[in-house]
Amino acid sequence: MEKSSPRFVWHYIKIFKWQFMLLAGCVMVRNFADATQPYFLAKIYGIVAEKNQGDYWSEIINYASLLAIISLISLFISESSMFIIARFLPKAKTMVIRDVFYDVNKQSISYFNNEMTGNISHKVNILANSTTDFIGYCFEVMHTIGRLSAAIIVLSWVSCYYTVFICIWIAIVVFISCKLGKIRRFWGNETGRLSSAANAVIVDAISNYNEIKSFANFKFEKINLLKSLRILRKAETTEKKVMGWIRIAQQFISLTSLIIFIFFSIYMLKAGKIDSTQFIFANTVFLNVSFLAFQMSWVYNNVSKLFGNISSALETLAVNPEIIDRDDAFNLKIKKATISFENVTFGYQHRNKLFKCLNLEIKAKEKVGLVGLSGSGKSTFIKLISRYYDVDSGSIKINGYDLRDITQDSLHQNIATIPQDVCLFNRTLLENIRYGDTEASNEKVEAAAKKAYADIFIKQFSDGYNTKVGDRGIILSGGERQRIAIARAILKKAPILIFDEATSALDSQSEIHIQKSLKNLMKGKTVLAIAHRLSTLREMDRILVFDKGKIVEDGNHEALLKKNGLYAKLYKMQVAGFMGDEQ
Repeated sequence: MEKSSPRFVWHYIKIFKWQFMLLAGCVMVRNFADATQPYFLAKIYGIVAEKNQGDYWSEIINYASLLAIISLISLFISESSMFIIARFLPKAKTMVIRDVFYDVNKQSISYFNNEMTGNISHKVNILANSTTDFIGYCFEVMHTIGRLSAAIIVLSWVSCYYTVFICIWIAIVVFISCKLGKIRRFWGNETGRLSSAANAVIVDAISNYNEIKSFANFKFEKINLLKSLRILRKAETTEKKVMGWIRIAQQFISLTSLIIFIFFSIYMLKAGKIDSTQFIFANTVFLNVSFLAFQMSWVYNNVSKLFGNISSALETLAVNPEIIDRDDAFNLKIKKATISFENVTFGYQHRNKLFKCLNLEIKAKEKVGLVGLSGSGKSTFIKLISRYYDVDSGSIKINGYDLRDITQDSLHQNIATIPQDVCLFNRTLLENIRYGDTEASNEKVEAAAKKAYADIFIKQFSDGYNTKVGDRGIILSGGERQRIAIARAILKKAPILIFDEATSALDSQSEIHIQKSLKNLMKGKTVLAIAHRLSTLREMDRILVFDKGKIVEDGNHEALLKKNGLYAKLYKMQVAGFMGDEQ
């Protein structure tokens, strides 16, 4: 994605270059037609004023007929250009949204950790709307430039003195418009930034509605929002005041330039450099274009504001992903997976190194449990395997292939994850399960649901598999959402399975059923399971015990209990009922 506003917009203008060329042609024809209309009016006025004794009515009718024909041509071309714009402008908007959506989804997980979801979606809308609005304003710019060009040509035909006058006038207007545009652009950027911040506060509050309700903190959130809105209101008020003064300045310039031109024309008439017909013609032409000073600068100011909005949006959206595929990266296609850490060192930004020279190998089809206190490195360990972050040094390999040599999409296709906090799309249950394999038939989806013991509660809904689950699966309980996630993983058939407390939200009866289904699911897979409920790890081949980024113990359940180390201590505390949520 282009990072500069002009280059970003130019990218889409080039796509529709033929439409723009056609529009430019229509604009030029229309403007020259509009510029010649005053000439015929001036001739008619001149004939009537002179009151010739001959048959001048036929001459008046001829000029009037030509005026009518030219007016109809101008009208036809003007309306035709609207149809051209209507044909490609909506397409341009959808292309912007499509391209931005694609680029945002290539971002690393750290990008979404640092940016609020509401702010991102708001910026996407601003970028799409501002880009298409700018393309629409391009038509106004072409129309304005066309009218000025036509005015220069026809006034030059009347007298070369008018050419000098109007060129000086245009130069002054452009200079003043640029100065005023900088002021407008500054306040456009500022209000755009503050509007995004206020929108992000609203989205954040709505997304966490349950927490607000449970803590009865609506008043606090209201005050928090009002603070953002108060700052936004002050910025918008200042912007409106600035725009008011800019408008006054523009109107004054337009009126002053018109008065000066009229007196200049009177001087030209008195000096005998133009006749009365040319006097009427020139003043009528300039009267039509004098307020283009206002229109031109107003369009410029609007374009400046749009560029400000686009720049503000690109600051958030046009960010280079931290993790990108190499040009020679290949697609990983495996049926079993051996995972190895070779001298891996890693630490989050602005923090001390979590892992230092970590060496470990997990064999294919091996089932490994991960245990440790919060912050010990368990979640980071599995995030590194999924390449949500790149290691600082060393390498992580699957079947001997460095993760950095593998395309990210193919890596994630070979990993099925069942998180502790399952997020579902606001779609049907069928679509959410099928997300594990978008090509799966309804029969395969239902079979996966049965294996995950999700079929039981799904059939209790009146719409069954066609039931919409609401935002983030709100209509389902935590245990039901996890069973949907398990069904999705079953359908995916990935050789690597990652469980992050996959049974933590289930009741005891459901857990028994799920444990049976997980045993079948884990057959022939390389499994990594984070578990705070240590009793669920008894069937694991190995258990890795983490403590402050180090693997302090490695063995199966019985061996670690005999060792009487950290694992045995944690296990005894949990059995005694003292573990609690700390684990």
